Amino acid sequence: MTALLEARGLSYAYPDGTPALRGLSFRLDACQKAALVGANGSGKSTLLLHFAGCYAPKSGEILLRGEPVGKNLQALRDSAGMVFQDPDDQLFMPSVAEDVAFGLLARKTKAAPALAAGNACLERLGISRLGSRPPHRLSNGEKRLVAIAGILVMNPEIILLDEPSSSLDPQARRTVISILKELPKPMIIATHDLEMARALCGTAVIMHRGRAVAEGAPDELLRDGKLLEQYGL
Repeated sequence: MTALLEARGLSYAYPDGTPALRGLSFRLDACQKAALVGANGSGKSTLLLHFAGCYAPKSGEILLRGEPVGKNLQALRDSAGMVFQDPDDQLFMPSVAEDVAFGLLARKTKAAPALAAGNACLERLGISRLGSRPPHRLSNGEKRLVAIAGILVMNPEIILLDEPSSSLDPQARRTVISILKELPKPMIIATHDLEMARALCGTAVIMHRGRAVAEGAPDELLRDGKLLEQYGL
């Protein structure tokens, strides 16, 4: 079966020469939710940024629906929507409603239908009450949900999430998990939160120093204490 999104032998180094990905291979099938788990510096966020079309690999290739992307990073940007680790990196408009609609407005959608689509996404996530509020006045959990709404309104084929439970209190964490679980979209979730990975994902990949070192069902990996200890989990 052709993968929806695939990396083959992906390598990347930062401008100072520090290697971030070292010949990494990964695949995401349609309707699959996969977790990337690993210690800080293992390459999780860097891999997501490649899939979002923000970085171009130094070597190896990315395939979308079986077709090599090559230098056409716009194909990835059109297909994948990324929720960054810090919601403040995404929220910058005067009100939540304007922020959620911004992506559509940037695509030349007229203001009225863009705002209507944004409000529908807020309602879908149960946070329509936040529409008129300034993003900087929200809690961390509310900011996270607004950032997710700003991606969903674009109707991406694939959702990428970087540490979606970071800095959330227990109730907000449960809300985010519940919402992500119900979304009928393929996802890749980079997380330290192994219980979140188990709750949401059918597959987990352990990353270490830019390589995928183990893959399996989250339950299986969580039972392997020696493996988790070896890779700082």
